[in-house]
Amino acid sequence: MMTPRFDYLIIGAGAAGSVLAHRLSAEPHITVALVEAGPDVVAGSEPADIRNIFPLSAFNRNYMWRDTRVHWRGADNSPAMHLQQGKIVGGSSAIMGMWALRGMPADYDEWCELGATGWGWDDVLPFFVRLERDMDFGGALHGRDGRIPIRRESATQWQPFARAISVASGNLGMPHIDDMNADFRDGHCALPISRHANGRASAGTCYLDADTRRRPNLTVFAGTEALQLVLMQRTVTGALLCGTDGHRFKVEARETIVAAGALRTPALLLRSGIGPAAQLASLGQPVVADRRGVGRNLQNHPIVYTTALLRLSGRDAPGWRPAGSTFIRWSSARSACTAGDLGLYIRSYLSWHALGKRLASLAPVLMRPFSRGEVTLDPDAPDAAPRVAFNFLSDARDTARMIDGFRVAATLFSTPEVAALCGSPFMFEDMARLMQFNQVSRWNAVRARFAATWLDLNPRGGMRALEHFAKMRPLATLMNDETELARFIETAITGTGHVCGTCRMGRADDPLAVTAPDGRVYGVDGLRVGDASLMPVVPSGNTHIPTVMVAEKIATTMQMQA
Repeated sequence: MMTPRFDYLIIGAGAAGSVLAHRLSAEPHITVALVEAGPDVVAGSEPADIRNIFPLSAFNRNYMWRDTRVHWRGADNSPAMHLQQGKIVGGSSAIMGMWALRGMPADYDEWCELGATGWGWDDVLPFFVRLERDMDFGGALHGRDGRIPIRRESATQWQPFARAISVASGNLGMPHIDDMNADFRDGHCALPISRHANGRASAGTCYLDADTRRRPNLTVFAGTEALQLVLMQRTVTGALLCGTDGHRFKVEARETIVAAGALRTPALLLRSGIGPAAQLASLGQPVVADRRGVGRNLQNHPIVYTTALLRLSGRDAPGWRPAGSTFIRWSSARSACTAGDLGLYIRSYLSWHALGKRLASLAPVLMRPFSRGEVTLDPDAPDAAPRVAFNFLSDARDTARMIDGFRVAATLFSTPEVAALCGSPFMFEDMARLMQFNQVSRWNAVRARFAATWLDLNPRGGMRALEHFAKMRPLATLMNDETELARFIETAITGTGHVCGTCRMGRADDPLAVTAPDGRVYGVDGLRVGDASLMPVVPSGNTHIPTVMVAEKIATTMQMQA
């Protein structure tokens, strides 16, 4: 059997890979192969839970990597926890909340300062404009013809909890920002979401639409995992792939673009001999290119959840809606911290079941952390999932700002507008136990309904039972003891899905830079990175839309270089 050969081989059909496949295959004479380890999802025939605007897909393990486990802090001081990472065409954009905050202009100017020349705000803005079809705002900062529709829920659609937070935050001096993707002040906003009127809009369905899939020069290998890059001396010539049936085969390409996500992209490079020489040597792995930055600079947005039981008057009306309608962004104003470095996610139902619809959350999130983590191979099983340690709160400045965020959440819960809708707020000490309810099943629906009914009939007794099951800590007991609050935040800290930075762009003389600003990997030929791994610093917004922007810009650069 002849080895298939293409001009471009794209590994990973997540948000970045879907964009790259669409843009690069637009040239009819260019052949493109797109490889995805998970199942295919075809626009127009998506499963109901992927179409669902909530999204229900976030609770379906069949769409995720089962073996992705991470330490939120270090491997020595925090347990390994499951992290939701999409293993499906569309990647994590097919399972997450679709929130579409770009971040701040200063985020991208800092990329440029760190050696990613050509990635300042003025450089990336045209690609943000190109990707979007904003249904609410126009002007020079917004696109009207892009492939990703952007919508916000109007104030008339907000549910009681969101309306109360809007009033309370305004009374605390936080202005309402109509368009947080163009107005970069601190304040409260209607959350921009990449969605159709009645369904989700993932990168996979928006970019790999029917017309794109009909292109004879585009081949999609779904259910196919990339095991290793194939090299001839210091040139990547393709990859070794494996189908779900265990059959292994090679695909050759003039150029290979790795877009497997910020955890699996560095792992694939490491398995192929590209990474820190000392680490590779300790694994018995031949060193092709000594790049110390592969797997380093790991970033994410740390988050803690403060929660309260909603009274009947505070609950959402029946029906599905986005996981969040509104958001607050503000600046800590601490030394060396950027503007907009803190955020607050506002949610009035936390899960699909009856219990989740009775719980509201104000979740402070650190949008610009100083702490950095690392992705490495497991010495005992280098072909298995990589070891991941985010090292959250390893920088004391991050702990201080998470305490700031906690106090803002507690203050909002105590306002008359919010307190009228919910009981006393608390934090879960053992969120993982409560997550057992979240897998969509009839048994979980019954269990959650029983717990919800108990809370309705006997709120005090129901809360005592919930506290015994999930270990709850009232916010009031933490407010006046900053040492205990810091300790508790360390145990409660978790992360979003905004993972990036592990193969960052930079100057050729920067020993921790992995790629040039065009995504080409230093030290080898025929290889680029094209996903969120490239980001030198995590943007102070959700990484879905910035990742699409990165792929749009890399694709344009490749077309210009061809």
